[in-house]
This record gives sequence, C-alpha cells and structure tokens, in this order.
Amino acid sequence: MSPRDSVAGAAMGVLSGTWAVIGGVTLTSGSGTTSAALGVVLLTAAAAMLVPALAGLPKLVAAAVMGMSAARFAITGVYELTASAEWRTTAGVAGLVLAVVAYYAALAFELEDAHGHALLPVARLGRARTAVRGGLRDQTKGLAREAGVREQL
Repeated sequence: MSPRDSVAGAAMGVLSGTWAVIGGVTLTSGSGTTSAALGVVLLTAAAAMLVPALAGLPKLVAAAVMGMSAARFAITGVYELTASAEWRTTAGVAGLVLAVVAYYAALAFELEDAHGHALLPVARLGRARTAVRGGLRDQTKGLAREAGVREQL
C-alpha cells in the first residue's frame, strides 16, 4: 500500500474508529457482558468495511484482509446482539483466521517494500499489477489527471 492509497486510508479509518468504540465499551462495561449498542456499531462497521474491501479488489490479499475484517465485525456484532456461545466461538475462530491472513499480508508487503520486489505472492490484478511490474510509463499513466496535480478541480 502506498501512502496515497485511499482504499487503505478508508479501511484504517473504519478500523481505528471501530476499535475506539470497542475500547470505550469494554472500559465501561462489566466483564463478560454483551452490548446491543456495540452489536449495532459492529454491524455498521462491517458494512462500512465492505466499501474499501470491494474497492481494493485489484489487490487481492489486501482486499481479503479488509473483507475478513468485515466478516469478523459482523460475526462479533451478532454475538453482541444475541449473547450466543456459538457466535462467540465463531467470532474467536474468525479472529484467528483474520490474524493469520493479516500477518501474511503485512509480512508480504513489508518484505516487498524492503527489497523493492515481491518475495511473497500478493495476487495483484489489473492496474495494481501493472503499477508494480510495468515500467515508468505504466506507473505514471493518468498522473496528470489525479487530484492535487491539476491547477483547478
């Protein structure tokens, strides 16, 4: 992900806001309790995470992390609404799977950044693949029309 990656920025915004709410609810609630309000927030966050996940599809590994985050939020939201032990277990399993996929993605992208080329597959498609594998002309194609480059919007 580049510093200008709006998809990653949107996902990080949703994640940070959601985790702030989770932290606040955890601090103010009793141990082992569930919260219908938190359930609604988590379901809303799951829907919001689908936007960057779908927009990020040319970068399949990154989109998978965002999509799995959406699924984990949704599952945990259902648990918060139902207090069902089965949903709690499912949320835990989903969290472990998400952790493994997120760790792989972080490792793959950091190794790529450090070495200047991909060492682990990250499954880029279309323009995302061209931007990494193509030449300078491919990387700068359309640059003149990007926000911040032109004189007026």
